[in-house]
Amino acid sequence: MVALLKKNDVRPTDEQLAAIDQAKRGESFKVMAYAGSGKTTTLQLISEQLRQQKGLYLAFNKAIADEARSKFAQGVDCRTFHSLAYRHVDRQITDKLRLPRQSPLRLAEDYRLEPLEIRRMLGKRYEFFSLTPSRQASLISNAVSQFCATNARHPAPRHLDLPDWLHPDDADQVREHLFPFVEQRWIDALDPRHRAGISHEIYLKRWALSDPIIPVDYILFDEAQDSDPLMLGILLQQKRAQVIYVGDPHQQIYQWRGAVNAMQKLPLAETRLTQSFRFGEDVADLANVFLRELGETTPLHGTPSQKSRIDLTPIMRKKDAVLCRTNARAMSLLMAGVVQGDKVALQADADRLLKFVDAATALRTGKKVFDVPELSWFSNWQEVHEYCETNDGSDIKPLVKLVDDHGAENLKKALHQVVPIESADYVISTAHKAKGLEWNKVLIEDDYNYKVVKGQAQIGAEELRLLYVATTRAKQVLNVHHIQPLIHTLKATQAKKAAKS
Repeated sequence: MVALLKKNDVRPTDEQLAAIDQAKRGESFKVMAYAGSGKTTTLQLISEQLRQQKGLYLAFNKAIADEARSKFAQGVDCRTFHSLAYRHVDRQITDKLRLPRQSPLRLAEDYRLEPLEIRRMLGKRYEFFSLTPSRQASLISNAVSQFCATNARHPAPRHLDLPDWLHPDDADQVREHLFPFVEQRWIDALDPRHRAGISHEIYLKRWALSDPIIPVDYILFDEAQDSDPLMLGILLQQKRAQVIYVGDPHQQIYQWRGAVNAMQKLPLAETRLTQSFRFGEDVADLANVFLRELGETTPLHGTPSQKSRIDLTPIMRKKDAVLCRTNARAMSLLMAGVVQGDKVALQADADRLLKFVDAATALRTGKKVFDVPELSWFSNWQEVHEYCETNDGSDIKPLVKLVDDHGAENLKKALHQVVPIESADYVISTAHKAKGLEWNKVLIEDDYNYKVVKGQAQIGAEELRLLYVATTRAKQVLNVHHIQPLIHTLKATQAKKAAKS
């Protein structure tokens, strides 16, 4: 223990000591780590206790893995799944990363695809629609990507992801028609003689299909709640190595991307880190409102000595970050900030926004688009407007309104006026992009998906998790004015339930 204190200059908490003791047993287990609860420090302490063994720290991206190398004990290799795979896959396959990739148009030509007449729902009616060869090619490529993220050993028709508004009979027809091309696309991707470029997901899948055994004694798998079936499948087949899954099950906000919550799915022993060092008890208490609604019975605790407060004022003049639900709201706030002369940093998906704006411009001039999934099904801007009035189209409606209200050129101009974080007055971010970050003063915006009807809150689990992530980014001041009705309603409902029990 003295050595631990010397190296880290920190006294482990009882919860951290429990995780260390569990790690020393040599069996796989889970560390449930709430927001700001010292997850990285705990992993460091574990690696120091296991320093006589060969360890591997797995992160989701290269930047995190690179940063981790300076934090962990000697003998811990810090990598991503992709870097592991790259080292073990035949160079004839990885060399294809340098080749140009096939465009949907080129792929359609190679496979000699012909237009398909199908039916789609617009409003309350079905209308005939021509599924162009390029759109079919995009579906084929996306299906291979979908297959690569799963634990399946072979592509299947289910990997073709089609919109819900296709007529069911036509959806079956499309799958039957395109699936042979999906199989061929996968074969071509692995064929060194096929001179088309590949994405990183191809060699990762190829490595996974080889049933690899990772030659280490233990694996620290960070952010395990966001693992996809492929990653989880690789780790579950490791019989020699102890696997320590680390993450927060309530911060799983990428389910729409195929993530599997390993923190909840795996029937393993677990330890918990429930004290946050980021904020005080008042922010923790608010976060617990969302956790209780998610069915969590173990509360999050703040640090009593950490001064933080909840702010309910309508206008927060001094703020470090504004956290939105959508890219559209982030863009709208950016426009307003630029007009006011604010120096604004943006942590929304700026590339996606630019692509959407360019695609909207193309559709308005009668050109078809293929690289923006939300718009690739439409022939003109009027069709997009009709789609926005359906339930399925509600997600893109705010972005469409932005284009209509401000114009494509003004939106692009605003995006080009974004400043670096270090010189900004404040940051505008989406909750998704804010994950893993923290600021002193945080404002929660009003575009989160919920309703309060007759004293009852209508909100889904995904949105609750997103709000839990957003509200736990604040260290000192958390402004929740915009979501105050939701918080008040949830607290009242939970108080009634507690009184009855």
